[in-house]
Amino acid sequence: MDSFTKIPLSAGAARDIVSHHFGTGRKLAAFEELREGYYNAAAFLELDDGMKCVLKAAPPVDMKVLRYEKDLMRAEVESMRLVRQRTQVPVPEIYAYDTTRRWLPNEFFLMEFVPGVAFHKLRGQLTEEAQQEVRRAMGRMTREMAEITSPAFGYWAQPCPAGVSWRDCFAGMVRGVLQDGLDAQVDLKRPYEEIFDILEKNFATLDDVATPRLVHWDLWDGNVFVDPQSGRVTGLIDFERAMWADPLMEAIFGNPDPDSPGVAGYGEPLFKEPGQVIRRLLYNAYLYLIMVIECTYRKYPNQDQENWTRPRLKETLRRLSE
Repeated sequence: MDSFTKIPLSAGAARDIVSHHFGTGRKLAAFEELREGYYNAAAFLELDDGMKCVLKAAPPVDMKVLRYEKDLMRAEVESMRLVRQRTQVPVPEIYAYDTTRRWLPNEFFLMEFVPGVAFHKLRGQLTEEAQQEVRRAMGRMTREMAEITSPAFGYWAQPCPAGVSWRDCFAGMVRGVLQDGLDAQVDLKRPYEEIFDILEKNFATLDDVATPRLVHWDLWDGNVFVDPQSGRVTGLIDFERAMWADPLMEAIFGNPDPDSPGVAGYGEPLFKEPGQVIRRLLYNAYLYLIMVIECTYRKYPNQDQENWTRPRLKETLRRLSE
């Protein structure tokens, strides 16, 4: 996906990066820009000894981004390293994290190449049972990461002070993205104050969340890689939006179905109580607000994301109004 936040990457810059971080004895043999991401620029690199890795570069420091998107690359690197250290979740190794801006105009990292195929591309080739097993694995990964806790709620890159409740922290996150929308004059088809009021009337359900737990928050089919032969999950990527929050925020729970494979993999009854369903609707509304508002900031070449998201935001607000 073309995005205003992506910088162009070149084989020449990658060649210098490889030489510096892997040594002059190893050379760049292949370079290919990866187009599918929505925020960071990325490229596939292969070295002359057969080693494969991915170069991922952040937007320029002076780029206008949403409030929550500040310092995301550091958050991604640190959270991936922690997950590798503390869990069995298949997360690629970080080979180098560079903030010098010597080779690129912004920070970047080099990470292990994940074999396999993104699940959203592979689904049509898998049996229904194999697809459900991948979703159960996604639920298990969510549960395993949620065992890592923190003293404070909020985004990894921008946590709230310790002691701030999840209700207050989430309220601040919602206010932040709404202010982003106001700053960019994004038309949400109803007054911003009215949208916040609809959400706020349901915030009492957030008081049930007492412990800040690690949440990937972007665990959708495109970020999960699967071996086409075995159906085994080979890797999970894109941790930049990691946060300390309620595990029900995870994308695998976007449809609050208590009988879903993701819930089965999580290993704990979910969405049996109305409060949990309301919390998930709140998280959906927050995500949809981001997805609509970010379109203006990133200057996408088409309106596909906006056209997909706006009806869902409208329906979610309707359900929360009830």
